[in-house]
Amino acid sequence: MNLNDAEETFRPKLTHGLVFLMTLTCGFTVANVYLNQTLLASMAQTFGVTVAQIGLVATLAQVGYALGNLFLVPLGDMMERRRLILILLGLVSLSLAAVASSMSLIWLVVFHFTVGLTTVIPQIVVPLAASLAQAEQRGKVLGNVAIGLVCGILGARLISGWVDGLFGWRAMYWISFSCMVLLMALIRTRFPRSRSSTAMSYLGLIKSLGPLLRREQVLRQACVSQGLVFGAFSVFWTTLAFLLKSPAYSLGTETVGLVGLVGIGGAFATPVIGRLVDRKGAVFAGIACTAVALMSFVLFLFGGYSLPAVVFAAFLLTVGTQANQVACQARIFALSAEMRSRLNGLYMVSTFLGGALGSYLGVLAWSRWQWAGVCITGIAMILVSFSGLIRWRNTSGKNQTSLESN
Repeated sequence: MNLNDAEETFRPKLTHGLVFLMTLTCGFTVANVYLNQTLLASMAQTFGVTVAQIGLVATLAQVGYALGNLFLVPLGDMMERRRLILILLGLVSLSLAAVASSMSLIWLVVFHFTVGLTTVIPQIVVPLAASLAQAEQRGKVLGNVAIGLVCGILGARLISGWVDGLFGWRAMYWISFSCMVLLMALIRTRFPRSRSSTAMSYLGLIKSLGPLLRREQVLRQACVSQGLVFGAFSVFWTTLAFLLKSPAYSLGTETVGLVGLVGIGGAFATPVIGRLVDRKGAVFAGIACTAVALMSFVLFLFGGYSLPAVVFAAFLLTVGTQANQVACQARIFALSAEMRSRLNGLYMVSTFLGGALGSYLGVLAWSRWQWAGVCITGIAMILVSFSGLIRWRNTSGKNQTSLESN
């Protein structure tokens, strides 16, 4: 009996309540990485430092998150996943408390790094959800769980700004600490125990990542596709505040959070894409999602100085980006049951790198060509992803490899 057959034999029942708890877990934990983005100005004032110095907080949190995806997420293939999630929740809780108690910039930066490093819990939960779901419903389940990721990312910016205005930035971290403790209690009693899928050592797991990426064309294609689409997503969100502060709008940064609310609404379209994945396949769904993201940037380009157009385009971009993630994850999770955590870790590292590239290119494009340059940059990134998906569709039946045969 291979691992995929074993998965069918020992799968616990995946209830609607469990899917909802997984969605909440993903949302509340991923928010920890993005809380600081709205709080940087207040932190700089607290410690009397410059904008450039306080920027290390956001940078190190993202670096920690990337390293956590690379070095901690693969543990999901080796350890029992509920136990691993509880350990990581304990560590991120301590890190959040340390951030809230930080008395100097250097400790603030260090503890934000540990927050990023240990808050990779969603990338353990998503493979767990994929393992518990029936193959014919996997896309739908991943789409439902993905709602939490988008709500956490976009909602963190909005809620942290409100809390900072009322109680100060430290209060936001204590609130998040309390949420992590509550999640630990819920997960301990509600999450099913999983079976480890490999007897490899940790060093063996890490050494297997490079050969895995080289061997699996489907994984590489998924990494490039979502890396570029998420990069375009970052191009927009990194530069939106510049657009809204420009003379065309003269609005404050709080408006960015309000636009983010529309994006959260777009996240609820991901279950629809999940069902499309189940019916039409992940490649077809990916092409459709990428086309929606491309439409959003065309609308940004020609309607960027109309706030209703920007809001609607932000909705489309969120739908396209998150739905493409669901399509790509459905594709890679179908490769092998025993390597889902490693597959997802590599996939998320590439997504993060694409987002970092998009943020850099977005600021560069704005500084040189303003909003038109931003839109053209986003269009170019999505077009490369779209063309890759078309080639993927044309060759998917010919060149796929099988992890089980290696």
